Amino acid sequence: MTISAHQEVLQSFLEREYGSYIGQTIKEIRPMTQQEVEHMFWDLGYSDVPIVIVFEDGQAWIPSRDPEANGPGFLLTADVQTLSFR
Repeated sequence: MTISAHQEVLQSFLEREYGSYIGQTIKEIRPMTQQEVEHMFWDLGYSDVPIVIVFEDGQAWIPSRDPEANGPGFLLTADVQTLSFR
């Protein structure tokens, strides 16, 4: 598969999985409740900070340490200008 074909497949995946968030406004960023932590079956360590990012339509993002959701994770933030490759 060429790089451009791979990029098209990746873009299609991102639009399908995350496209509903485009144009959404973040309504709230909050810590998870104890009930939510238990629902995720997470045992929290001292430095674990489980958060929920809630959008205006009720959808939410929960940063996880891995794809299997084995525990809370970190949300990395950046200025997109610094991520450009030239």
